[in-house]
Amino acid sequence: MNSYCKELDLMDYDIIGFDLDGTLLRYNLQEMTPLIYNVLKKYLVEVKGYSPALLSKDLDMDFFQKGLMLDGVRGNVLKLSNEATILRASHGTRLLSDEEIENIYGVERRWDVATAFYNNPLSTWNGPASEQMRTLLDYFDMPSALVFAQAVDVVDDESGPAGKPKEYKVWGDLLEALMHSYNRDNFSNDSSLYFKAMRAEPHRYVLPSSAKLLAWLEQLRNANKKLFLLTGSNIDFADLTATQALGPDWRKYFDFIVTYAKKPGFFTQKRAYLNVDDVAKRELPNTELSPVEYLQPGKIYAQGNWHQLHQSMAKLLHKDASNARALYFGDNIIQDIYTPVKHSGFDTVAIAEELFLMEAKDYPFKAVLHSKFWGPYFNNGCTPTLWSGFIANYAQICISSMDQMAQTAPTERLVCNNVNGFYPMVPKSLECSNLTTSWYGGCV
Repeated sequence: MNSYCKELDLMDYDIIGFDLDGTLLRYNLQEMTPLIYNVLKKYLVEVKGYSPALLSKDLDMDFFQKGLMLDGVRGNVLKLSNEATILRASHGTRLLSDEEIENIYGVERRWDVATAFYNNPLSTWNGPASEQMRTLLDYFDMPSALVFAQAVDVVDDESGPAGKPKEYKVWGDLLEALMHSYNRDNFSNDSSLYFKAMRAEPHRYVLPSSAKLLAWLEQLRNANKKLFLLTGSNIDFADLTATQALGPDWRKYFDFIVTYAKKPGFFTQKRAYLNVDDVAKRELPNTELSPVEYLQPGKIYAQGNWHQLHQSMAKLLHKDASNARALYFGDNIIQDIYTPVKHSGFDTVAIAEELFLMEAKDYPFKAVLHSKFWGPYFNNGCTPTLWSGFIANYAQICISSMDQMAQTAPTERLVCNNVNGFYPMVPKSLECSNLTTSWYGGCV
């Protein structure tokens, strides 16, 4: 690879892994985003006691953007630069002026919690910081920004003579709504309205994967690459969505399958693997594998850790793990891109569907992802966003979708026209930016 661009050659890798949601399968964002938005609002009103006025708030798609950060205590929503300064902010749904931002966060436009996240994202994943903030890293989280902002508006409207709260409690209530909606224990009991809708009409929310992508996966296996699927979804939900996207025989594409992986901890901890009952679609209790036990190809496991998976795949290759080079595709910039590179030492490819806004005039979900309120996902004027910075520093390359990968044979080298790794070219909105890379990944 030369000093002027990044590139990707799949033949350099022995092991290739994939996230499921937002990576191997895509969602119909025009359908799924309103579903999540309405489910969360209903929970806040019916369970947490918020005013029914919240339910009458309009679904303002223009407020949506992946990658926003919630300042829970102040009731603010933030868009951050690649150096964690605040580019834009709202209080509730009201856009704050530059003067208001500086009055709240200082002339340097910094929030100490955001700075801590920038310096070490995992330091804010749990503990006190997680009670104050949330970064909305994927399309499951993205609708939370509008629900949070509209709930703050409702609280402000009903504050009365006492004035607005000094500290808002909305984020804690919204986190409870998110946990209830996505809790794996609620998949089959109709308690989660999100899961209930997904089970009733998976075809409405999950897009079928292209025949070209499925053939591309087969080509990788025929090239003697070992493939794994690593998803945070529990086996029952993963089976539902993978069947809809990849077909009922979706397991045949992978040598190893790990569900409920609890990323990013999967890449930093030594959590034990559990066996999975593929018929009942559940973990089998008291079936923990020992830390030195090898995983068996073709079986489905839950939880676990990267070290043991890597060792097992290296064994299948008849290689020492140190010589079994791995690559992982994912859409969550922290869980799937930053953490594997920073903490496990292998390469990643970032999936950013927002690139479709630059590539495809007929992209069907433009109304969901194109925000005039927040501006482009990758930048604000000539200033790159936090996520452009993480992509430039940690991703081997960044592509719009797995279908884009499938347009070329696995043996074909992909070469970007830029050092930051956007393939095939840097987004037009980033061309004037000062984005630079301090590459932490593979060979440059």
